[in-house]
Amino acid sequence: MDNQFKVSGIAFTIYGACAVLASLCSYIFGVTQLSSVQSLPVSIFLLINTLLAINFLALLCGVYLLKQNEAVHKFALPVSIIILLSVPFGTIAGGIYLMQRFKNI
Repeated sequence: MDNQFKVSGIAFTIYGACAVLASLCSYIFGVTQLSSVQSLPVSIFLLINTLLAINFLALLCGVYLLKQNEAVHKFALPVSIIILLSVPFGTIAGGIYLMQRFKNI
């Protein structure tokens, strides 16, 4: 059986892995430069954690798209719309999924 979402699965996986690694590195570097996490404003802390969670969801969606899991489309659609705001790489990954998803409509 041919996986019609293979390209978008690869795009989500690469984007998610790179974004999670970049988020974790910037988080660790930021915490080591600042002496404590308590000095961060709550809004910045929430923004960093939200971005990390969305990028991790993109990574998981990519893996499950490659595994041809049908239930992943419930999560991949909102994640692809959210990562469209991550210019330019998130826009490419989200756009590829949306094009493949709505190609038959």
